[in-house]
Amino acid sequence: MGKRLNRTLLAGLLLCIPLISHAAGLGRLTVHSGLGQPLRAEIEIVSLERGEVESLTAKLAGQEAFRQANIDLTPALQNLRFTIEQRPNNRHVVLMSSSGPVNEPFLDVLVELSWATGRLIREYTFLLDPQEFKSAAPQQIV
Repeated sequence: MGKRLNRTLLAGLLLCIPLISHAAGLGRLTVHSGLGQPLRAEIEIVSLERGEVESLTAKLAGQEAFRQANIDLTPALQNLRFTIEQRPNNRHVVLMSSSGPVNEPFLDVLVELSWATGRLIREYTFLLDPQEFKSAAPQQIV
C-alpha cells in the first residue's frame, strides 16, 4: 500500500511541474542608425525549433500591451516595420526599420514575436546617438 501511495503522489507531483520546452525567443538588439536617420536595427531570434520559422512573425505590440507595461506608444513607433530575415548558419533576425527619420533620442519599444505554437512580447529601451557622437561600432542592447 505504501509503494502505491508513493507512486500516486509522485505521478501527481510530476503533473504539477510545467513541461520545459524550448521556444523561439528574442535576444540582443543591435542599432545601426543614429538620431535623425531612418531607424535600422536588428534583433536576434534565439531558440528556434524546427518548423517554427515558417509561421514566425514580428510586429509592434498592440496598444493594450503598451498600456499594461505602462509605456507610452509614441508617434515615432507607429511607422516601424518588422521583417524576419535568415542569416548564415541558419540564424534568424528581426529587422526593425522606419521609413522616415527618427528624431526622438530615447525609444522604448515592445516587440511581439508570434509563431504557430506561441507568442512573446519583449521590451527594448535604447538611445539613438546623434551622428556626430555615434561610434563606428553598432550599439548593442541585451
